[in-house]
Amino acid sequence: MRYLKLLLTYLKVNLKSLAIYDLDFYFAILGMIIQNRLNIVALRFIFNLVPRIKGYSFEQLLLTYALATLSWAIFRCFFINTLNIATYIHRGSLDTILIKPVNPLFQIINERVDEDSWGDLLVALLLLIIVDFQLNNPWYITVMFIFISLFTSLIFLSLAVLGNTVALFSNGLANLAETTFDFFEMSKYPLTIYSGLLKVIMTFIIPIGWVASIPQERIADKHEWAG
Repeated sequence: MRYLKLLLTYLKVNLKSLAIYDLDFYFAILGMIIQNRLNIVALRFIFNLVPRIKGYSFEQLLLTYALATLSWAIFRCFFINTLNIATYIHRGSLDTILIKPVNPLFQIINERVDEDSWGDLLVALLLLIIVDFQLNNPWYITVMFIFISLFTSLIFLSLAVLGNTVALFSNGLANLAETTFDFFEMSKYPLTIYSGLLKVIMTFIIPIGWVASIPQERIADKHEWAG
């Protein structure tokens, strides 16, 4: 209950901070919408040349893209500040967090939100709904995908924390947390396009295949959840 109250307090403060620069907030959302639109146009251009990629149609690839973007947007909306742990260490400001009687990771997570990410979240939700409709997926599969994305966003959170562990032992000089962005780029595509070794790594070691590709294959394509 204590942490729930703190979470609500942090949320109010962060929302007020976004409201101060309301035009920047709206322009940031618009910018992310345009960026995602351009990404989709690029995918469409590729499929004009190659109708199917490793058995995936354009709509199926868009579904993978939407799931990965939704999971990433949730991570950016609520957990983006974990990428800055190395900065806290390097500047010496981590000590001010450690002396407070609250979980340090909880404090770091809630100290900042990313205003750009809400555009990503909006586009991903709309794209997921539209593509599921085009693929004739029932509404409850869309709801399942949204629910799953809440948890797969924790994969990016764990990768960010893991990358910052290196920074912790190097006094903030080495930071592997930024590779989380690269992992997101890899998660936007089906596992079938990667080599056998990469498939194993992305499934069991660095599980970014579970962000979008595996849920789509098991739920939307094979309906294994119903068995």
